[in-house]
Amino acid sequence: MSASTAVLAAALALASCNKPTQEPSAPVSPGQPTATVAPPEPVAPIAPAAPLTGFFHQPGLNLFGYYFAKAPIQFGNFKLRGLHLGAPEDFANYEKGQRISPNYAPIMLEFDDVTSPLRENELGQPYHEVSRRVLPNAYKVTAGQLSFRGQDDVLGQVSFEGQIDPKALERVHAGGAEETVLTGALTAMGQKINRAFVWFGGD
Repeated sequence: MSASTAVLAAALALASCNKPTQEPSAPVSPGQPTATVAPPEPVAPIAPAAPLTGFFHQPGLNLFGYYFAKAPIQFGNFKLRGLHLGAPEDFANYEKGQRISPNYAPIMLEFDDVTSPLRENELGQPYHEVSRRVLPNAYKVTAGQLSFRGQDDVLGQVSFEGQIDPKALERVHAGGAEETVLTGALTAMGQKINRAFVWFGGD
């Protein structure tokens, strides 16, 4: 054997030693089940939030006033005039079943039919002749949350979910400049509109 042939034979032997080996697959006998990958566990659906029920107002909390949207809110012909909150005693009496009037609640929404004729009140302020007042079927009012649910023959199911800014409301109550004190979503006629609101204490 020549020297070159010997070198070549040694190189081939070394290459065969370094080549990785692959284990042969185990034969599967007839009728033997094959291994399968288990499917992922199904994810449980998130339960929808429970519908708002009952009447709750945080005892002693004073949010009295009128809350006006900073930009118009309108469903069909009906434009939101404002959201009204009563005094703490109004809420307390209402929750005891003591009603001032069948047309009043300590939290309610008023809408004007913008296609109806305009009139003037005793202060010379214009108002639409046709309006709708939506009273609650349920509400929850705390220092930071305002939830409302009502029903109207024209507007359908009416609901409001909002967050109150107590610090901003405190500043406005103290005579500060007008600013957003409430943000939330108003739903009626199957539509939802998000808005910011300012506070007015009334005349």
